[in-house]
Amino acid sequence: MKPKIKPIDKTNLAARVYSEMRESLIAGRFMPSDRIRISEAAQMFGTSDTPVREALLRLVSEHALEMETAKQIIVPPLSLERYIEIRTVRVALESAAVEQAALKVSDKDVAELVRINKKFAQAEAAHHPENQLRYNREFHFGVYEHCGLPRLLSMIENMWASMGPILRAFYEKSDGSYDQGYGQHDALLDALARRDPAAAVTAIRADLMSAGPSIERFLKEYEQSLEAAEA
Repeated sequence: MKPKIKPIDKTNLAARVYSEMRESLIAGRFMPSDRIRISEAAQMFGTSDTPVREALLRLVSEHALEMETAKQIIVPPLSLERYIEIRTVRVALESAAVEQAALKVSDKDVAELVRINKKFAQAEAAHHPENQLRYNREFHFGVYEHCGLPRLLSMIENMWASMGPILRAFYEKSDGSYDQGYGQHDALLDALARRDPAAAVTAIRADLMSAGPSIERFLKEYEQSLEAAEA
């Protein structure tokens, strides 16, 4: 899979490549097990290999990517164990973010989040994976940006870079019978409107766990299919 990536400005190349690659992972433009050749990525970005290698190794250090060979990086394969670890960390980080955000959002902010959630609901109803990822992300970070904790936001983004390919694979293969997220968002919106941090934490935890059984079942079936193929 080779997502369209526009050439970047020549200043601070490694940081810009890193930002673009992380954004592509968060947005689900890569699928699990996709291979990224450093030379091919450099050609897409219009740079030499060096800044691309530096950026990709940074993502490897953050566990968003894995080193396969000296010249090739891989998006981590689907794994139930990995998903559960990512979800556990996300629950802790995102609970902290909404607890702070609930104290700082305005009525205008909540109204904008309601608008985004309607877009997400439409994407889920249409079973449109790209827009599901887009509007779910816009909704969540539309909340988290109000926490006022930039280091926390950066850590959350790192987790989303790991989660993006998993969600893309899940949305692509799902029949839409999972617990859809926009309904869970309603409880969070209500908590934010009431400026209730405790209720916001309860709502985000329920949201992050709601699709868990469906994703876990999807990953178990995937792992079982691999075992059967190897038998």
